[in-house]
Amino acid sequence: MQQQLQGDQPANEKQEAIFDPQHSRPLNTAIWTEDPALLGLVQEIWDEHFATGEAEKQKGGKKPRRPYIEQLRVLVTDLYLAWQEDPLLCLGMPFSEGAWDSQSRYNPLGLSKHLVVLVKQLQAAGLVRVSAGSYAAPGAKGNRTSRIQASTELQKRFEALVVDGRAIQVVPSECIILKEGEGEYSRAVEYQDTDDTLRMRQVLTAYNGLLARTFIDIPTLEQPWVVRQDNRGKDVRVAVGPRHQFVRRIFSRGSWEMNGRFYGPWWQGLNSKLRSQIFINDTPTVEIDFKAMHIQILAAQQGVELPPDPYELPPGQFPDTDPDEQRRLVKQLVLTALNAKDTHSACLAFREGLEVGHPGKYLKNTTLQKTIDTFSEHVPALAGSLCSDVGIRLMFTDSQIMEQVITHCTLLDLPVLTIHDSAIVPYTHSKELEAAMTRAAVEEVGREIPVEPKALGLDTMQDSPVHVRQDVQTWRETERCEGYMTRLKEWEDTTGREVVPFNIL
Repeated sequence: MQQQLQGDQPANEKQEAIFDPQHSRPLNTAIWTEDPALLGLVQEIWDEHFATGEAEKQKGGKKPRRPYIEQLRVLVTDLYLAWQEDPLLCLGMPFSEGAWDSQSRYNPLGLSKHLVVLVKQLQAAGLVRVSAGSYAAPGAKGNRTSRIQASTELQKRFEALVVDGRAIQVVPSECIILKEGEGEYSRAVEYQDTDDTLRMRQVLTAYNGLLARTFIDIPTLEQPWVVRQDNRGKDVRVAVGPRHQFVRRIFSRGSWEMNGRFYGPWWQGLNSKLRSQIFINDTPTVEIDFKAMHIQILAAQQGVELPPDPYELPPGQFPDTDPDEQRRLVKQLVLTALNAKDTHSACLAFREGLEVGHPGKYLKNTTLQKTIDTFSEHVPALAGSLCSDVGIRLMFTDSQIMEQVITHCTLLDLPVLTIHDSAIVPYTHSKELEAAMTRAAVEEVGREIPVEPKALGLDTMQDSPVHVRQDVQTWRETERCEGYMTRLKEWEDTTGREVVPFNIL
């Protein structure tokens, strides 16, 4: 298929081009609405462009699991949500018929390959923009699914609507996902449940239930989104709110022992500075990191001890960098090398992972190889793990550790927000989280992995003078803006629950 690139000419005057196909998120196939305004718009579009032809198609024969007009409802609702998040945001959607199995465990609303037909008819009617997907080879950088986006005409219709966001919900969907393939063209595959998958699903269902009962937000945000830069230097909105906090556990390469990390919630899209501003049930939070988690896991598996700071190498590894910046770059290069299959792909991924304009983007492979060699001399026990594709198995181990942390905190009704090698908890319960992380590491790898809080937990200051604790509370209890208070009230109205801040155990 030909990729429709920025600046492409549309096929006809009704069809508009998508400005930036890379600025996207996947189509949410679990979104549903009973909002009268959206239902009215769907009916209008159906009557204008589909009613006669689709009625003829559905006469006799096997009925679709989900009626076509209801599939249109899912499509229009998610186009509306994408437009509401960011008018330039588009939705990734596979156009191949084999990608749509209405009986799949991953397809809770029973959407079918006919969804592609609906999109193409909407495109012909001038209501949807489409950018064709591209596929060069397995794992190729340019691979991507097709993109869709509301056209100017459909956006005008959206602007005229008065939508009650509470009437838009995410239906229960599969949270244990097994994928095969690489990159964006990896695909979820069916599997038979085992005792392990049933147990994992039970853990994650309970955890998602706890998150759904918890108000998680940032009190300084007037609008329910955060703007950050992607690695191309472009601004990207990260939507904040309860529709964006469903957690899935994803396994890779068709194996239950590769990856297995927890993905999906909006806080994983923020940097550490923004994460530090998150409140859980209107309570400030603390993030606790596992220090050098992957190389600590490798050291534990090999029964060796690491240097006090494994990322501290002799100066001069990179041109014109101070010690702090050098350490940051060494850490990023080592972690990238653990996930790479060879040195060339490690160097390429390292440069791609740096922000736009960073001098490290111009470092040659020979320079990076010298740093990898220096690290191997500094920590010889780990030399054989670099550029050997071990990272995806280390992800499985860190996911097993995090599963234990999630299980423990869920049993305590204590919301914990995970970010792969760190976790966030109300600052009244930092000691509970730190103890849970330490126990989980010992259980999984046989030894403690050092942990480091990024801020003071209020519960760690019980022996401090009262005025010191009060100063910390005053400092952390930031002013709540109007937008935050509005979202808090809407959450209470929607859930029928009161937001009660946490107290120290």
